Amino acid sequence: MLQLFMAISPILIVMIGIVGLKKPATIVSAIALIYTIFVTMFYGKFKLENAVLFSETTKGIIEGAKMVFMIWSAFLILNMLINTGAMDKIKEIIANLTLDNRKQFIIIAFCFGGFLEGVAGAGTPAAIAAPFLVALGIPPVFAIVGALVFNGIAASLGAAGLTTIGGFAAFLDVVDVMDISKYTSFIHFFGALLAPILVLVILWGKKALDKGIVKFALATGFAYGFFMVLVATFVGAEFPTICAGLGSLIVAIAYIKLFCKNESIPEEYQYVIDESKGKSTMPAWKALSAYAILLVALPAVRFFAPLWFIKLGFAVWIGITITCVCLVSSIILRDVTSMPGYMKTSFCSVFGALIAMASLVALSNLMKTSGMLSVIATVIANLLGPVYPAIAVIIGSLGSFVAGTTTGSNILFAPMHYEACTILGFNIPLVFAAQSAGGALGNMICTNNVVAVCATVGFKGEEGTIMRKVFKPICILWLLYCLLALFYAYVLFPAA
Repeated sequence: MLQLFMAISPILIVMIGIVGLKKPATIVSAIALIYTIFVTMFYGKFKLENAVLFSETTKGIIEGAKMVFMIWSAFLILNMLINTGAMDKIKEIIANLTLDNRKQFIIIAFCFGGFLEGVAGAGTPAAIAAPFLVALGIPPVFAIVGALVFNGIAASLGAAGLTTIGGFAAFLDVVDVMDISKYTSFIHFFGALLAPILVLVILWGKKALDKGIVKFALATGFAYGFFMVLVATFVGAEFPTICAGLGSLIVAIAYIKLFCKNESIPEEYQYVIDESKGKSTMPAWKALSAYAILLVALPAVRFFAPLWFIKLGFAVWIGITITCVCLVSSIILRDVTSMPGYMKTSFCSVFGALIAMASLVALSNLMKTSGMLSVIATVIANLLGPVYPAIAVIIGSLGSFVAGTTTGSNILFAPMHYEACTILGFNIPLVFAAQSAGGALGNMICTNNVVAVCATVGFKGEEGTIMRKVFKPICILWLLYCLLALFYAYVLFPAA
């Protein structure tokens, strides 16, 4: 019992400090890291050699700094767009499509965000889509919650398939990756269908669900899930989220054009155009150049860049790509001379996040290496064997909460799931899929993800508020995914 308590104690410190006591993640994460270092220095079961302790802590700090670099690049592109007036033109373009804030929110956070996660992963929707929403006038809390919840649908088959292919690489000689991909999409289909409506209710309340928005949300969610299942079943793990994001985006725009020409929008959800500024004279292509180039550059770099460049790490190559796109766009917008100022301003905006991110990633490294995470997962699995497929969802979320990525969670727990399925007789690819789907949900409450997205929209120090907001949707999706995992494991896809 003491061993289990010591294993979960770093998580308790983070959750109590941020969510319970409402303290900034910068302070809580540093305290939690120092505590975890002491545990791994002196507590027998989790004791690490000094060299390993130093190595894992240093590695975590460096990885955290890399993630802050990506956040900095997102701030850089946003500052440029705002100061050049390009964002004002983008607002006009979106307003011409629809004046309904709710539809704008779904299109950018869900559809566009899903595409970004598909091509790049590593929380790219938080870095690009969330600031985009804030610049459109969406409240920061809404932008953050949307980016986190919708990323919980996208991440399992994101990062051009790395989450699945890399996460279960050790078992792909005995388990077909197409089966894992297929079963994962079967779970996420229902999450995609539910998520847009769920987020609208969480943020705007039940009153936001008039007949028109419900139809739009269901159509978009169904399109997202349909394209995900189609591609995951017949193509593979590399493209489902990319196609789901793009496919749902096309369906959403087509739906608005066909069925929302004379829509009546309640005043509280209407996007208000600032008439005092007048119409922007900037050509649309110029205003959209940064995002247009990003849409091409991110997948191009992901699939065609030299391997050494990709091996720098997702946060690094994404950050470099966004920075280069920003520099190219500054030439198009004729604002190159202002770039040093934007760089300085962006650095000041993310400096506070550096301590939190570095501490949290280092803490997760120590928990993984010392065996704390394995102790927690093994106790859960041993207690609840008959409902193991459902437990795999929760374990996947636990892994992402601590490790910071679904890929890391999959790598960490795949061996345990394989052994458990061999003993208990469950369908191995299905349990892997439940693990991965749960891992994606874990991204919604993963502390370093919350810190990162708060930093990108200037909402630092309010991480506890966000985690409380996200708790309701993740509980609903946990219940749904656990029930689906059990239904598939016992009824539709039992082991042969």
